[in-house]
Amino acid sequence: MTEKEERILHKNIDEMQQNVEAIQEMKIYNAMKKGIVEGKKREKRRIYTTGMGVVAAAAVALLFTYSTIGLPNKGVAQPSVQSASTKNTDNFKAYRSFSRLEPALASALEQNLVVPVGQSAENKGYRIDVTGAVTDGRKVYVLYSVQNNTDEVVIHADFELQFEGIQESPLHKGASLSMLASESRIQPGQSMDFIYSTNLSPTVKYPKKVNYNIILTETSDKALLSSSNKYRTSLDVAFELDPDMLKAQERMLDTDGTLRVDGQKIRVNQVQYTPLSTYVDLEYNQNNDKQIFQLINPVLISKKGDTVEKLYYPDIINFDNSEVYTDNSKFTLVFKNSKGSQQPDSVTLKAFGISAVEKDQMKIVVDLNKYQLIEAPGTGLELVTPKQENNVEEGEILLIRNIENAQYLEGSTRLAETFTDAKGKVYNRAPSTSSFSSYTTSKDGSAVNEFGYNFGAEAKNYPQPLTITLEKYTNPIMETQAVELYSINR
Repeated sequence: MTEKEERILHKNIDEMQQNVEAIQEMKIYNAMKKGIVEGKKREKRRIYTTGMGVVAAAAVALLFTYSTIGLPNKGVAQPSVQSASTKNTDNFKAYRSFSRLEPALASALEQNLVVPVGQSAENKGYRIDVTGAVTDGRKVYVLYSVQNNTDEVVIHADFELQFEGIQESPLHKGASLSMLASESRIQPGQSMDFIYSTNLSPTVKYPKKVNYNIILTETSDKALLSSSNKYRTSLDVAFELDPDMLKAQERMLDTDGTLRVDGQKIRVNQVQYTPLSTYVDLEYNQNNDKQIFQLINPVLISKKGDTVEKLYYPDIINFDNSEVYTDNSKFTLVFKNSKGSQQPDSVTLKAFGISAVEKDQMKIVVDLNKYQLIEAPGTGLELVTPKQENNVEEGEILLIRNIENAQYLEGSTRLAETFTDAKGKVYNRAPSTSSFSSYTTSKDGSAVNEFGYNFGAEAKNYPQPLTITLEKYTNPIMETQAVELYSINR
């Protein structure tokens, strides 16, 4: 079995196990969200999921990554009382033994870079102990535990890291919360360990003083359906976290290299090595004729004498998953930290293709009366005749797409919330209780993407055809290219 196959296999096994464990948590989350939305309308935040479909992927995400859903004004809640923590961290032993640690945090713990915080806060029978934190100026981790000394079962309803003096820290989108347990609920009399993480902007000068806030909510039906603060408890811990704490151990590689794939230009602005990760900052050329969504299997190759280091399978920071970037023109590949401590002789970025669509083809055009697909980018997209079990609503369509060379791709399709009729009039997409989205991959590297779109019951009376703008579309273009970013010989 190759390294890639083994990695994908373990990933799928973990996801399936998380899915089984998370279904009950998803029910709690949905009930809580319903109550809050009914109590106070807040800004809509989309949650895009990939892999096993909307419900399954959302459940997986809930177990190890919560999304902030918004709550009533924190200001009316009873404030917590902060004090020095008496909790014994035992050199973060619980975290070191956790098998699903992010590589960056695992590296920080291995190098003893996580600094003790030792601050706690109490409120209404709950206590939070912030035990440690670490940051390399690009990513921040906060390690803490929550003790439940009440008779109620509680879960997190919100969490936020706020930097002093920055009114609106751009940290909510992409922030995640992991737990060292199989479920999120904190039982009466029990304590649970958590890891908060988020991305930081490389262009912002963050202060040292921070405040970490969590809001716990009871899980009774009455509490989850209520929009009142009565059932929710806020806990705040203020402490210092130096964003430059690892500055002396960083290395920066400035580059003017440009990767060219299928005629499209992707500029590499810089490579930053930190003890936690290796960051490659890139930017799509605005004059490209294709909208690029992803580099396919990028690899960072460093050489020092006869030693070659290859870094694979990066995470990505972009506009979709972080507020670090304000548009889709820039993104960052986050590889594991480099083991090479010296300046390399050369550094090269290699990719095996891109996922991209011609900018003037970013649309799907259908005729509802003929139930016919008129136009779509690439190949493999079909308009499917609904079956009775699909429970589609009037004006709703189902589409399915078969994709080859999908083993390194991020799913899936994302469609605009508005559509246009043949005369140019714009309509809002209709809500649907039955529509679904799934993205499944096979052992042979192919994938199947199924999704629906609800035009509304009256849409058949609109001038046909109807046009939906694409916001994201998986369309692999396989072309191996590389660019040398640095060489001591030039």
